[in-house]
Amino acid sequence: MKKEKLALVLSGGSAYGFAHIGVIKALLEHGIVPDIVVGTSMGAIIGGLFAGGVSVEEMESTLSHFSRNKIVDFSLFSLFKKGMLHGSKVTHILQNFLGEKNIEDCSISFACIASDLKSGEKVVFSSGNMVSRIRSSMSIPGIFTPVEMGDMLLVDGGLCDNLPVDVARSMGADKVIAVDVCTFYQQQNDLSSTIDIVISSCNLCVSKAVLAQEDKGDVYIKIDQPNISFDKFTSKDILTSIDNGYIACHHHMGEVLELVHMESEER
Repeated sequence: MKKEKLALVLSGGSAYGFAHIGVIKALLEHGIVPDIVVGTSMGAIIGGLFAGGVSVEEMESTLSHFSRNKIVDFSLFSLFKKGMLHGSKVTHILQNFLGEKNIEDCSISFACIASDLKSGEKVVFSSGNMVSRIRSSMSIPGIFTPVEMGDMLLVDGGLCDNLPVDVARSMGADKVIAVDVCTFYQQQNDLSSTIDIVISSCNLCVSKAVLAQEDKGDVYIKIDQPNISFDKFTSKDILTSIDNGYIACHHHMGEVLELVHMESEER
């Protein structure tokens, strides 16, 4: 009989996306390993690291010491090239984890989403160099410079599909756990910088699209995180976000276990 495939779909959401680490940690504690992982933006980063063989412990240990300064590489030159940050620091961090690994090398099937500014179309990457694909997926317009790839000019995948359940289905997923960390439809009171305003503007549109999305997976885990800031990237906020994801996944664990049990019954 055909083996049912389980997919984990991870949304974008800036610093809120560290919650995905907590979700993965909770799933692994219950012996649940997805066959497919699909992510957008921060979901592409965490999902890509996981699919690429980076352990939850290593992600927690390394990323808990993350900071905004470690990704900010502002220069007037980069601003004139369509973004405030040229992204070399982020690329270096990803390379430290993944080296030159290609998506095809992953033991777990992986895909990430980018948006092509030239065509206005969604771009799905399920092969090729992981670092360049993930870097494309998380290129927030106006913040990070777009990634030029062939005839495409690639920016954050959330503009086209921030919760790509449809991509997981197209990759053969029979059951989908979808994790949505977008809480941007809540009022944001602290909009004191250009980065805050740009990210909030993008995510206002993105979050409304997710709300209207019909297929949110077989188990939909929505993680609201009013106890952290979505753009600060402090160690405290990152660890809190990881805990938020862990707790939220446990709240839905009954549904998840039922879904996995249904798969076992159907095999």
